[in-house]
Amino acid sequence: MTINLAGAFHQEREVDKGMAALDHGWPIVHSVGDIVVKAGFVLDTRTIEDYELVYFPVGTDTVYELLGKPYVLDVPCFVFTRPDERHLYRFGGEKSVRHLFVHFDYEALRHADVRLISLLHGSAVHPVRHNSLIPGLIRQMLSIAGKQPLHWKSRLSALLAAALEELGASADLPPEDAALQMPIQITNAMAYMEEHLAEDLTIERIARQTGWSHEHFTRIFRASVGMTPKRALVEQRLRRAEQLMMNGQSSVKQIAYEVGFGDEHHFSKTYKKLRGINASDYIERCRNPIFRHIAAALDTESPYGASRHIVVNNHIK
Repeated sequence: MTINLAGAFHQEREVDKGMAALDHGWPIVHSVGDIVVKAGFVLDTRTIEDYELVYFPVGTDTVYELLGKPYVLDVPCFVFTRPDERHLYRFGGEKSVRHLFVHFDYEALRHADVRLISLLHGSAVHPVRHNSLIPGLIRQMLSIAGKQPLHWKSRLSALLAAALEELGASADLPPEDAALQMPIQITNAMAYMEEHLAEDLTIERIARQTGWSHEHFTRIFRASVGMTPKRALVEQRLRRAEQLMMNGQSSVKQIAYEVGFGDEHHFSKTYKKLRGINASDYIERCRNPIFRHIAAALDTESPYGASRHIVVNNHIK
């Protein structure tokens, strides 16, 4: 959907009766738009009273200047502008530039909620990460605003809240390029861990499979995966243990040995520390017959691993 400036979607800035439900911490959306700007247009220096989130679907030679510091928007990215910050846009000179935007206010940002602190004090420009949900959320907001179905304003607020949570969390992560270009040695090391979980694995032994020294392996592994090899090995063992616990055919003691823990006590202590519940409680929560047919699987594509049942609220059975 492409909308010119005159056709941008706008909501009333006043909070009407339909927004009363948003008094419980939801952002209040002021306006949304999807605009294609002519090449070379300059949006002169300005400040805004609210917050603005702008999504550039493709990289251009557009320059966003914030407080005198220029940012070249040469990759798909989000630009987050805060109230009263002097900024301007010099849009690319070669071809028209499309961008989607949301103007809004949000008490969580006004009160520096810790979940969003990186948006308040970090960079104003955030490259779009692989498989990011945020572009889809913003497009869905535009679609809803165009049709204005029942409860559309509340839906916009909910979608924007999700987008900001995702953006705030991703802003704290290291650059993505290293993870997307993971060295084959690291990929092979993770597969080697998975294949030998039941054994007495050491990081030195895993490093030898790569041909690197222990120190070099640990440094590259952490940069690529985001955690140390030791922590990754523990995580793989716990994931395998969870698959076995869901199957319900083994005791905690048997599972502990099968995934490479020296004894049941060490396994139970580690599981409780990292998962927040006892292993026996996890088994109890997986009594649904569907879990009894779980198969152990090596999953290198998803960050959470296949065949997992994750408890979110302990009080829900």
